[in-house]
Amino acid sequence: MTAGELRSYRFSTEAQWNACLFEGAERDPRRAKGGLWPYAPYARPATLHETRGAHAPAATRAGEILWRDDAGGLHRLQPGDDTPVSSPAPTAIGHARRMVATGNCLWVATQPRSLQRHEDDTLARLVTVQLEDGEIVDIASGGDGAVLALIERAGSEGEAVWQVARVDGAGHVGEGVTLEGISRKSAASAFVFLRRSRRFVVLAAEPQPRLCWFPAEGGRMSFAIALGAMGPCFKAFEGAVLGSDSRDLVFLAGADGANPGGEAFVVILDADGNRLGDVPLDRLDSPPTGIAATRDRLIVTGSRGLLRFSPVETVPEDAADVQCTVVTPTLQSPEREDQRRWLRIEVRAGLPAGSTLELSFAATDDSEVRDRLNAIASDASLPSSHRVQKLRSDPDVRWVKTVLHGADRAPTEGVAPLSAPLFDVRERYLWACVRLIAGPGARLPSISELSVLYPGRSLMEDLPAIYRRDEAQPGSFLRGLVGVLEATTQGIDENIASLGRRVHPSTAEGPWLDLIARWLGLPWDDGLGVQQKRAIVERAEELAMARGAREGLEALLEALMPGTPRRFRVTDATADLGFAIVGGEECAGSALPALLGGSTPWTAELDARAVLGAMRLPCPGQRDDAAVQFAGRIRIEVAASAEEREAWQPWLLALITEMLPLTARAQLRWVGARSLHGDRLDGTLTLGVDPEPHLGTDAITGLARLPESRTRLSRSGSDVGPRLR
Repeated sequence: MTAGELRSYRFSTEAQWNACLFEGAERDPRRAKGGLWPYAPYARPATLHETRGAHAPAATRAGEILWRDDAGGLHRLQPGDDTPVSSPAPTAIGHARRMVATGNCLWVATQPRSLQRHEDDTLARLVTVQLEDGEIVDIASGGDGAVLALIERAGSEGEAVWQVARVDGAGHVGEGVTLEGISRKSAASAFVFLRRSRRFVVLAAEPQPRLCWFPAEGGRMSFAIALGAMGPCFKAFEGAVLGSDSRDLVFLAGADGANPGGEAFVVILDADGNRLGDVPLDRLDSPPTGIAATRDRLIVTGSRGLLRFSPVETVPEDAADVQCTVVTPTLQSPEREDQRRWLRIEVRAGLPAGSTLELSFAATDDSEVRDRLNAIASDASLPSSHRVQKLRSDPDVRWVKTVLHGADRAPTEGVAPLSAPLFDVRERYLWACVRLIAGPGARLPSISELSVLYPGRSLMEDLPAIYRRDEAQPGSFLRGLVGVLEATTQGIDENIASLGRRVHPSTAEGPWLDLIARWLGLPWDDGLGVQQKRAIVERAEELAMARGAREGLEALLEALMPGTPRRFRVTDATADLGFAIVGGEECAGSALPALLGGSTPWTAELDARAVLGAMRLPCPGQRDDAAVQFAGRIRIEVAASAEEREAWQPWLLALITEMLPLTARAQLRWVGARSLHGDRLDGTLTLGVDPEPHLGTDAITGLARLPESRTRLSRSGSDVGPRLR
């Protein structure tokens, strides 16, 4: 095990990951475990919703899918439903080329110079916007009820000027952002906006068909990708065949071949233009007419209807590999007398069977090389993935790779720590790279944490000096063996370090709670809920000190049923009531209620009180003193619903019995909540109306009743008004 605490560069939070460079990696800060993973592929085949033609698909914020058919009708598909609902639509929506859902409204471009905003549920028209100095080519979501419009305007020398204008929910048109690099008229046909990376992507035909990336602030084109690079004969379809999930993905529908309709598919690109995969459209049987996407679905329309694709966690058998890459910023190790610089790269990854993890690194002592690589990494004019590729192809650094293959693990095992050695690296500056690959049929791998460790105290220091000398030799077998021990025993170190957390009631998990409770001898059952288990362990001292007393029993019941007023009542007739005592001149006697005791007429005792003809031996089951049957009997009344009673009944009486003295007997009664409150004006009295009548095991007899079915008549007339039944 490691001799001392090691220092490391750690990447696990959103801010730490943002310091890295990514290629093809999906990240979601809302995910419980965080980290990164490859983009999920889409399941095949897709679900087809047949209609008489389909155009202009859109998805609302509530997850509803909308599209129009050839007859101008609007179809709605609610989340979880398989059958769409159709209804007539206004003319603008019934003939829309593109519909955009933003906020709780729908935007459509009705004419080359007109926009309309409609409510998404009633389809009522709310706003009409007229543009006098340009023609609307396409629209995209702008968020917060606004829409972005790609507008073609006439320039001073007859050339076209392309701008993106934002129109808010009230219909106010903002100042246009000019896109430089497209000058020919009718060169652009569609565009989308990537909200996370703040970029516009435009489908243009000048000087050749290509996708052009622009910053959200406008200005010159960042970069472009020719459509010919996506296939030897790739052609994009005409119409609104460019879509986005409004985050980082771009979807382009096209075909590779002379017959577009026969080999249609959708190309998926990330925000940097990297091709992530293809989705075939073999069930559409016609060129697509529209495309839209959200975080959890891809929607494509055609003459047969609408195709709906959903992402899956397993790569389809007929799909290509999916992969992602992350590169750390420049890391620096401090100077040490023993010349130790680095220890290892350690990754917490979920690596299922069929997936691969590549850990690689590059190192240098040259400050000029470091500065040049830092300049590449910080070049904001290049997409992140392009910077990753330039870093990994730099001729002045050599990347050393370690490949690890995945294996099936039980769900309870979670992510596994995987590592690659760095103890032979003597250079000061280092870059680490992690690459995840999932093949067909494999579940998606993921990374939750990346650490690059540099030495503090090492196990090598515990060896005799004659062995420590071998550490300075490159490729030392002894140093490699010690490195393996240091890397493979980290799980033991973590288990030891986490023992305090595992035995603390607020952080212990289910199996550990069971173990702790049995160590302490607490009243326990594995069927208890987690919160009930925690509450019992947290009150372990109180339960142990007051075991066999009323305080201990009430503490147990409070742990099982927390809250006020109490949902239980404990009655010990002997202690709470006592036996009745006859009063006299100087004795007030007992107050009722009280227990009546004394000898029975058949008590077999020969004395002056013996009654002839009455004295006899008791029958089986009869007691000499009638009050004996109440002595040592504890009655516990618990107010619980029918569901709680069913869940608690197997173990509650047994737990109560463990808290009682050996001579006491428990009697458990299930009651309604109202029966625990008396009629005294104190903290136990609750003022409320009679419960609503219902049929259930927790209905209270005598209190729950059906309402009056008709009005009551008296000499003064009806006492209540008529009711509509």
